[in-house]
Amino acid sequence: MNRLPFVSAAAASSFLLLACDAQVDPEYRGEPLATIQGAIVDDGGSTEGRLRTAILNYNFLVDDFGHIDLAPVVGSFPAEFRIDLNVPPPAETLNDFTLGGARPSESRFSTGYIAVLKEGLDPNVHPASIAGLAEEYMLVYVETDVQPGTQSERFLGGALSAGYHLMKWAPMTEAELQAYDACKATPDPRSCGVADGGDADDRLVPNPEEFDSEVTIRIAPPRQFAAANLW
Repeated sequence: MNRLPFVSAAAASSFLLLACDAQVDPEYRGEPLATIQGAIVDDGGSTEGRLRTAILNYNFLVDDFGHIDLAPVVGSFPAEFRIDLNVPPPAETLNDFTLGGARPSESRFSTGYIAVLKEGLDPNVHPASIAGLAEEYMLVYVETDVQPGTQSERFLGGALSAGYHLMKWAPMTEAELQAYDACKATPDPRSCGVADGGDADDRLVPNPEEFDSEVTIRIAPPRQFAAANLW
């Protein structure tokens, strides 16, 4: 992996730590579109200073970076958490595989890490600002149903329905890596399922439990995360 890229998820979300005083949003936003829940565990990382949860998406088609914090992390570890996703990500954060509508069968979607950040530090500038990650999972949002046989389906690991999905990721097999390298040498590297034939060495895979999954965010030293590198 070259580095962890992040862009704003901008989902109106709330976070609840059940191991201490509840962090309650007084503004009711209606029923969430999806909910992520699980535990934050400390595995020898830095927990100094203020920590905040975040959903971190990367718009790799335009190489756009940024992040949004969701809510403070307080109390001791391990601590249970809950993230309610109340609205879709804003349109400008989506990876546009339709190329502005030129390929209408393709989709617009986001892929995001579930993370804990150190408050006040930009993860694009300070890699150590990333205190924790949910290493097994990626949050995906698709704007419209993904069509079978498209590049979007290959990238996302399935013909996903519109809305949020909690996916897993897995390293490519040796045969998949060889086929991927061969594809990148063709005149249309986008057909490989990554932006501009990037450096991906893993892929999204279906998660039958979806949002019933118990997600673990692991706080660990910098650069000691096993996380998806899908581009």
